[in-house]
Amino acid sequence: MFYKKIIRPIFFKIDPEKIHHFVIQFLSVVSRIMPIYFLIRHFLNVVDPVLSTQIGKIKLSNPIGLAAGFDKNIEAPLAYSMLGFGYAEVGSVTFTAQLGNPKPRLWRIVKDEGLIVYYGLCNPGAQAAVQKMNKLKDRFIPFGVSIAPTTGLKLSQLADDYLESFKILFPLVDYITLNVSCPNVAKCDLFTQVSFIKELLEKMSSLKKQLNSTIDIFVKIGPDMTDEQYDEIVDLCVANNVSAIIATNLIKNRNNIVPSSTIEELNHPGGISGKMVNSNSNAVIKHLYKRAAGRLQIIGVGGVFTAKDAYEKIKSGASAIQLITGFIYGGPTTIMHINKGLATLLKQDGFKNINEVVGIKT
Repeated sequence: MFYKKIIRPIFFKIDPEKIHHFVIQFLSVVSRIMPIYFLIRHFLNVVDPVLSTQIGKIKLSNPIGLAAGFDKNIEAPLAYSMLGFGYAEVGSVTFTAQLGNPKPRLWRIVKDEGLIVYYGLCNPGAQAAVQKMNKLKDRFIPFGVSIAPTTGLKLSQLADDYLESFKILFPLVDYITLNVSCPNVAKCDLFTQVSFIKELLEKMSSLKKQLNSTIDIFVKIGPDMTDEQYDEIVDLCVANNVSAIIATNLIKNRNNIVPSSTIEELNHPGGISGKMVNSNSNAVIKHLYKRAAGRLQIIGVGGVFTAKDAYEKIKSGASAIQLITGFIYGGPTTIMHINKGLATLLKQDGFKNINEVVGIKT
């Protein structure tokens, strides 16, 4: 409540990218002071067997993860276990360092409790990401890295660009996410085509065999595709031993939302996050879960602010959750409240573990 009544109104008067950078730097410093780290972790971490789960080979103490996009430059990796997340995903990282789109490229849409994001995959590049992950000796929670293609490449070059990033990053993380849905890149349609996703997954599967790697691969998709395209993607993921689909990324098609914000407030390029994504995301999760039929898992993302939001996604078919915007609007105790509330909801409904609930509404 203190955050929402006092801190957030101050933060929200400042340019969103500037305050985001400040928060990342603050978390980086605080999380490296071990007495403070463990003190905060003691208060914010929820330990309850009812919340334990597994995605692929990755065991999670709780199902709430940090989505890619919050810590693009891998600046505060220790902070996320301190704040109660069960796992964290950094990036997205491209093989070549990128400055991203010109500023401004991040806007709040407060009436809809959301953001408009148009960063354009700014990141330090895969080699710098390796150096940063090498320094992370104590992880405490599983870590993944999202990889995406370097901007400006031809369609024929995109898959190989992912592979180059994978080769140097996979030994350092618990899983790799292939981001094939970034809506804040001007020509993102190039790498969201199902034909490209097929090429990428087949090449990635072959590379894993060459490297004798058993690392879990996730694929992150958007909310603006057709049911037929989702079916194709599920089948391709199953055929190429993908462990999970992350659904969904930001909304780019403005026809699929009903905003409270004005046309002027929405008049920015990029993808939309937050409350407006929730129902679209849940519908996609349900469809993917039915199509997958137990052959792979779903990670739900989009519009999660409360335990009830997370519970709805799990009942729709998600085995785990990711979020960013709910954390930004809710503050540092958000993950603790979601995990406590989720444990209470599960027990009230007579369940002994979260896995019993996955997909019961489909």
